[in-house]
Amino acid sequence: MKRSFIISTLFVLLLCTVCSCTKKNEPETPFTRVMGSWKKVQYATDDNGNDVIDQQEKRYVPLGVIDVLVFKSDTTGYEAVSVDGSKDTSRFTWFVGGDSLYIGYDAHFSVDYLISHVSSGSLELMTGDSLTLAWYSYTKI
Repeated sequence: MKRSFIISTLFVLLLCTVCSCTKKNEPETPFTRVMGSWKKVQYATDDNGNDVIDQQEKRYVPLGVIDVLVFKSDTTGYEAVSVDGSKDTSRFTWFVGGDSLYIGYDAHFSVDYLISHVSSGSLELMTGDSLTLAWYSYTKI
């Protein structure tokens, strides 16, 4: 009787230990949602100068062009652009603060984006100044 009690107690302790070791889901943040690989599917510029990206200004990425952004968890990444088989890759560091995304390319060029939308499958970025406005739409790959 005493032996079965000890075995039962050990079994319960083992079960509790195994259950407590399961990975807990961390809350999603803009940083964690941006991480991963993204393929550009659409882009636009404010051609009519009304400070809004209108539907008729949006264009699909042409066939033969593949533009991919890769955001790694260590805040490094790269952009790989392939045009009809010719490939160019640019490395960068990145940072998310609130709804802003900063990308600093190794070639001493940087871009500040507004994250206008990010989900598990899509990312929309905007950038601009007093002279121009640009919008980019990506899908997760």
